[in-house]
Amino acid sequence: MKTATVGEIQKNFGKILKQIKAGEEITVTKRGKPVARITALGPKDKIEWPDFYSEAIKLEGKPVSEIVIDSRKDRF
Repeated sequence: MKTATVGEIQKNFGKILKQIKAGEEITVTKRGKPVARITALGPKDKIEWPDFYSEAIKLEGKPVSEIVIDSRKDRF
């Protein structure tokens, strides 16, 4: 496993992305401490995406924009 700083990734993103696609795993460090790990996802057919729609929360009540407008009416 290779390591790279945030600055190195910013400067050499294309090169690092090719390494990741080739199967390399990169640990990202910031000020000497690991903050993230970048790995290849693999073929798209093997990715198990979560069902975001079923996990969504139904919101009730007024939209925030209406609440803000109502609270500012006395200013005008």
